[in-house]
Amino acid sequence: MRELPQPAQQRAGIVPAEIERGQRDLPDVPHQVRRSLASETAAVLVLLIPIVAVAVFAAQLAPVPSNATDRARAGDVVALVNDAPIRSNDVEAAMNTIVPLTSYHQSLKPAKLTELRGRALDGLIDEELRYQEAVRTNVRVAGAEIEQALARAKKGYRDEQEFEKARRASGATLPEIRASILRALMMQRVSEESVGAKCRVTEADAAAFYRENTPRFLLPEQLRVSLITIGVDRSAGPPEWKRARQKARDLARRIAAGASFDAIAREHSSDESRLKGGDLGFVHRGQLIEEFERALKDVTPGHVTPVVQTIFGFHLLRLAEVRPPAQKSFADVKATIVRDLTETRCKQAADAWTKSLRARARIVIVGGDEAVRRTAATPGK
Repeated sequence: MRELPQPAQQRAGIVPAEIERGQRDLPDVPHQVRRSLASETAAVLVLLIPIVAVAVFAAQLAPVPSNATDRARAGDVVALVNDAPIRSNDVEAAMNTIVPLTSYHQSLKPAKLTELRGRALDGLIDEELRYQEAVRTNVRVAGAEIEQALARAKKGYRDEQEFEKARRASGATLPEIRASILRALMMQRVSEESVGAKCRVTEADAAAFYRENTPRFLLPEQLRVSLITIGVDRSAGPPEWKRARQKARDLARRIAAGASFDAIAREHSSDESRLKGGDLGFVHRGQLIEEFERALKDVTPGHVTPVVQTIFGFHLLRLAEVRPPAQKSFADVKATIVRDLTETRCKQAADAWTKSLRARARIVIVGGDEAVRRTAATPGK
């Protein structure tokens, strides 16, 4: 059992009844339960609590590494964060969130594996610091919130039986899962309190960004194009290519004589756009393959290109409409600007907060691969 610091034990309503066990102790749960969030996931906690519960569960119910070496080293301490241990199996579990398939690990070069282990250890250090900050600042989480998060996570399974099967396979008990959710919610709460206000973007902020970056919101010229394709297998011989070329030329003559491009596309084209009469919608200059771009260069709206050959076969393109460049209004892009600025500010604020937590912490990397020791960030005092 790993006991919470005394101030945390005295907070009523934080730990669910199922894991109180007479005292407000937090179980020393298996690595795939206790530590499941890499640093990137933890940053998202600020914004996406419903996803957090599911993400935590995905890690909780991941299989424990089964080879003998992993089992033998499961208890090895690889780092101390203000005297709280991070163990080798914690790092392996975090590695599996970065590179999910163990078999894929074996195909990575040693230098890349070392880099990934350093990233995984960094993420675990940052997670532990956030959790400790939540305890220090007396963060409260009601038992009902844990149950709600548990219920949301269960929705990721077909039914209760599938959930129970995954839980048993992982070796995690329900109290351990609830303890892991508690930990995640505490980190999410302290992240919101420390970073959330710095993420906010006002309409005035968005408007200022729009004014300073107006050229970025210029919509380029757009072409509405329709397509007929007479497809040819690239491995086909000259006779097949000759027949396809002749068919495309015959269709071009019929269209020039007044036949409907849409009707011919529906009947003869091998491209999926035939279901819409060949309509590709609006595209930007430069968005199509080079052969199409060249063919459309001198075509005016309402006209059809000559037959175009590509590695896919033979094609006819009709230019239906040209929209000149247009400036998007602030109203058109406000939501996108607010979203992007919010993400940027949240990341900057979260990085600064994490840096401040590290600056106040005592972080010791213990033993292990010397290269990992160099890769993992180890500021502190």
